[in-house]
Parts: sequence; structure tokens; C-alpha cells
Amino acid sequence: MRASSSQPPIPYWPSIICLLTALIITTSQAVARNQKENMRIACSDQATKQKVIDSLQTVLSRLSTPDDSVTELFNIYDLAVAPEKIEYGKKLAATARRAGRPGVAFDVMRNIANNNQRNEEVLEEVISMAKSYPQSEDRDNTVTFVRILLNSARAKSAATAEERVAQIQELAKQLSATPAEKLDDRIVTLHAICLNLSELSEGDLLADYLHRLGKLIEDTPGENNALKNVYYVWASMIYTKVGQHTLAIQACRSLLDAIDALDRRNVEIGRKYRCYDANRYIVYTRLLENHEALDPSEEEQYYEEAMRLARTAPRATATYATAPLPSIYHHFYHKDYRKAFDLISGCIDSPYLESRRLQMMKMYIGAATATGNRQALLEAYPAYARILEEELDSRQLERYRELQVIYDVHEIKLENLRLKEQEQQARKQMWRTVTIVCAGLLLALGAFIFFLIRLNRRKAVIATRLKVANRQLRKESRELMETRARLEEARDKARRADNLKTDFINNMSHEVKVPLQAMAEYAQMILENTSDEHKKYLATFADRLVLNCDLVNTIVNDVLQLAEIHNSTLQLKKKPHSLLPTCEAAADAVRHKLRPDVRLSVEAPKGDLIILTDRHRLIQILSNLLSNAAKFTQEGEISLRLDTSADGRQVVISVTDTGCGIDPHNSEVIFDRFTKIDRSVPGAGIGLTIARMLAEMLGGALILDTAYTDGARFILTLPNKA
Repeated sequence: MRASSSQPPIPYWPSIICLLTALIITTSQAVARNQKENMRIACSDQATKQKVIDSLQTVLSRLSTPDDSVTELFNIYDLAVAPEKIEYGKKLAATARRAGRPGVAFDVMRNIANNNQRNEEVLEEVISMAKSYPQSEDRDNTVTFVRILLNSARAKSAATAEERVAQIQELAKQLSATPAEKLDDRIVTLHAICLNLSELSEGDLLADYLHRLGKLIEDTPGENNALKNVYYVWASMIYTKVGQHTLAIQACRSLLDAIDALDRRNVEIGRKYRCYDANRYIVYTRLLENHEALDPSEEEQYYEEAMRLARTAPRATATYATAPLPSIYHHFYHKDYRKAFDLISGCIDSPYLESRRLQMMKMYIGAATATGNRQALLEAYPAYARILEEELDSRQLERYRELQVIYDVHEIKLENLRLKEQEQQARKQMWRTVTIVCAGLLLALGAFIFFLIRLNRRKAVIATRLKVANRQLRKESRELMETRARLEEARDKARRADNLKTDFINNMSHEVKVPLQAMAEYAQMILENTSDEHKKYLATFADRLVLNCDLVNTIVNDVLQLAEIHNSTLQLKKKPHSLLPTCEAAADAVRHKLRPDVRLSVEAPKGDLIILTDRHRLIQILSNLLSNAAKFTQEGEISLRLDTSADGRQVVISVTDTGCGIDPHNSEVIFDRFTKIDRSVPGAGIGLTIARMLAEMLGGALILDTAYTDGARFILTLPNKA
């Protein structure tokens, strides 16, 4: 008889995990083998590629739907030679359109354009193909991409530097006239400017325009990896040449990201024979070329990637054999000058390094100097001197052309600014006309109302006289009521008129002050964004504009404050304040208004004083007096003096200038509202009026010292109370 025993179940999950792991490893290895085989085919000779194309054609003939045919057509397109590539591309684009896959169609259009960058006819045809699709972000980005390539093809047509300068002038005008919302047109125009500049000069001006182009491309909607790819390739080259290593590295890293995105896109649509390893090798080489801005870990990582590609990618292998640039830059970074010298010696005469001749020669001499190889230095210095001389001549010519372009672009900006100023003047004239018309209508309405009132009064008088004999008591009562009604009506009208006056002043001040502030800020913005050599020239006009804005703003503020004082709505905030810093603050506020031959001094023979006052209003009084002195003093001195009276009960502040002076007969007239002795001097004639009224509100007085004859002296007295 068997003994029964309960045994636990055998766990199966470890076996399942092992099987899954083995399956994943096997699959990964198979994928890697397939990718390696695909890359081998993509880099093989044309006979091998043709065999693969024939097999793909056989597979294609068995497919029945456009959607199934797209992937095989793309693989055939990638393997085809240049003469057949365009026809395969057109067939692929048409098939993708029938399959409802416009993204694939736009991919192949961009690829056709990229492979025929110098063929304007093909590029125009691709633009027409793209525009036949419904409007979308992908379509617009594709058209912009091809238009940029068309710029590159057409840029070769300008034979002379003068023609390129003329093209830049015309393009700058187009860029200024293109609205900001037309982003695609602005990108194409700015790219054309950069292209022409790159043929004239590779200096800071080109880098600046290139940076602006990059910002516009970053702002384009949707996925625009192809557009970014073109920009980053160009930007990395330009930034490297002008020595802006950080920007060059950023462009290279962005380019690697764009290439990775293209790889992912190719996997999604089934493209097996498209390889970007040669492009990556060039990018890693350029990163190492900018090794001055890399840290050791980054430099080592980029070097390892470049060497891996030099071993595995056939085109990269051939390039490295001709010019081992990654190793040269790597050894220089680690100061292994012996190895760097040997590598440079073996490739310095290679035609592949023609564009880097000066750089290689400089590195060659640096390595020879570091290793003490005098013989190499003696042999290299004559060639190096000749190359430097040629480079210097080229740089001088480029700088001259760059300055010429800067001047022309600056002239265009000035012309646009003049047009804007004319437009603003026209608007101001329109508002003045509207104001005058409104004022005339108000006067006519007032006269009509007055006529009606007089007519009504006459009627009332006639009716009263007819009833005077028998209704005397009723007449007196009625007259009393009518008088009361008229008084109330007059009171209400006075209140309404006062409110209308206040609202009108407030509204007009707002309507004037906001545009004035904008004008002053735009003037400063234009000045700050101008190059240093032109800033001094523009500063005069900007200062005049800001000065006139301040003048009108001051007049508006004075009118408002005069209304506040008159309506008794101005409130004082009296606190103990130190007078000497207050006087210095008032003086600092008007120093910019002084003429070159005028000095402004602050004197306090008895030291600082502390009184109970409203510091803001006191500064306002002193600023008005000092501004007045600055207007009428052509040369000499303006003095702000702080003192006390003989009995010490009052603080005496005097403002003395050496200007034209004031006739003693006008010593009180000048304090009247809107009074100006000299009409040619800017101002509304209410500054002294406000100053005296504020002085009286502070418990003091403001007078003109008629005994002083060397100019003008105003004396402000305030209670000496702490």
C-alpha cells in the first residue's frame, strides 16, 4: 500500500524567464546581424546594390496595394544610382500619396532636393510637387527646406562682391517689409542674406545673422528635422571658423539629435538601406575640432565614437585614412604633440585638408615647437608666413566688405525709422485736427444753449410783465423759484464743467504720456542694439528725442499738478528730512540738462539741516528752479546754496545762475500762470507758478532776488522746524 504525501507544486516561472531571456537575446542578435548586413549592402558596390534592387523589384511586383509598396520603393530609392534616383523618387512620392501617407511623400521630396542641390530645375519641380498637397505644417516646412536649397543654388550666380552687396541690400529691404507672422518667408530671406554674407566675409556679422536664423528655425511649428539638419551643418561650420566654439558645439549636438530623429523616422517607415554613419563621423570630427570648449569626459566620448565609426563605416574609414583629424585633435587636446606631429606630417599636403591648410600648419608648427623639432620649424615657417599673409589679406578684404554691408543695412534701418516717424507725425496731425474740430463743435453747442437760455428768459419776462398787475405775490414766488432753479442749474453745470475739465486733462495726459514713453524707450532700444561704431552717431538723435519727450512729459505733469493744487486735492506728507541729500538729489536730477560749459554745485556752509517737510515736493520745487536756471545759462555756474536766516528760525535755499537774468519789473509777473518772458525757450510757463504754490503749501515763500544782477537768483524760505 502506497504512502500518500502532499508535495508542493514545481515552480515553472524560472524556466519561463530563462526562455524569454534567451528569446530576447536571440532576437537582438538577429536584428543586429540584419542591420549590419543592411549597412554592408548600403555601402557596397553598384553591382551588389543592383542585385538587391532586382530582388526588391520582384517582391514589389507581387504587392497589390500602394501602402504595401511604399517600403519596398523606399529601399529601391536608397540603393539606386543618381540618374535613376529622381524617377524612383517621383514614383515613390506618387505611391505614398495614393496610400494616404503624405509624410513619406514629403520625406522623399526633401531627399530628392538634397541630392540635387545645384539643379534649380529639379528644385523648382519639387516645390511645385509639395505645393500640390493640402496646407499643413509638414508641407510648409518641406517647401521652406527646398527654397533654402534653391537659395544655395542661386547664390552662385552673383559673380562679384558688388553684386552680392547689392543682393544683400535688396534682401534686407525684403526682410524689413516681411511681416513677423510670415515665418517661412523670413527664414528664406534671412538664409539668403547669410549665404551672400558667407561669400563676402565669415566674421561676427555673419555669426550674428546666423544666430537670428537659428531662432527663426527653432520657432517653426511641427517636426522640421530636415530644416534643422541643414541649418546645424552650416552653423557648426561657420561658428567653428569664427572661433565661437561653444555655439559650434551646441550646433553639432543638435545636429546629432536631428540625425537620431531621422534614424528613428527611417525605422518607422521601414527604410533599411539609409545610413548616416559618415555624417556622424563628420559631426564628431567637428566636435573634436572645437575641443577647447569640451571637458575631458566629453572629449573622450566623442573621440571614441569617431574612432568606432572610422573602423566600421567604409566612407568614414576612407576619410580617416586620408586625414586622421579625430586623432590629431585628440592628441593635441591631451598635449601628446609627438603623435600629433607624426599624424599631421603624413597628411598635411592632402587635398582633403585644403580648407584647413592654415589650421593644420599652425598645429604642425605648435607640435614641432613643443617637441623641439627645429628642422621642421625651419622648413614650415616660410610656407606658414605665406599662408598667414594670404589669410591677412583675405581677412582685411572681408572686413572691408562686412563694414560696407553693415553701413548699407544701417541705412535701410534708418530709412525705415524715418518712414515710421513720418507715419507718427501724420497720426499726431490727425489727432490735432480731430481735437480742434471737437473743440469747435463744443463751442457751437455752448453758443446754441446760451441762445436758448436767453430766449427762455425773454419769454418768462414777457409772461411776467403781462401778469404783473393782478398776480404780484404769485409773480414774486415764481421768480424766487425760478431764481433758485437757475442757481441749481448753474451749480450743476459748473460741477459738470469742472468734471469734464478734469477728465479731459487726465485723458489727454494719458494719451500723450504713453506714446512719449514708448518713443523714448524705442529710441534707447535702437541705440542699445546698434554696433559700437555707430552708437555715438545715433546717440545724438536719441538724446534729442528723449529730451523732447521729457520736455512734453514735464509740461503735461505740470498742467496736471497745477489742476491738483487749484482743486485742493494735492496732499502733503510731512516728515523730518535731511536737506543736504535732498538738495543733492535735486541737483543730480537736472545735471543731464546742463550745457557743456556750465557747472552745477551744491553748497552748505553750515552743514546739513533737518526740517519737517514733504521731501518729494521740495525736490520738485528745487528741480523746477534748477531746470529754469539750466535753460537760461549758456556758460558759467549754477549754485544751489543751503543756509539759515540770521535768527535761525527759517531755512534759506537759494538757486543762483550766471545766465541772462530777469528784469526786476518782472519779478512778480514770472510767477503768473503760463507767463513766459522769452517765447523762444521751451516750456509752458507754469514751472515757477507751481514752485511758488508748493512753497506756500509747505509754509514758506519763493521770491526773486532783484538785488542780484549777474544772472538770476531765486530764494526759497521754509520754517526751520524738526
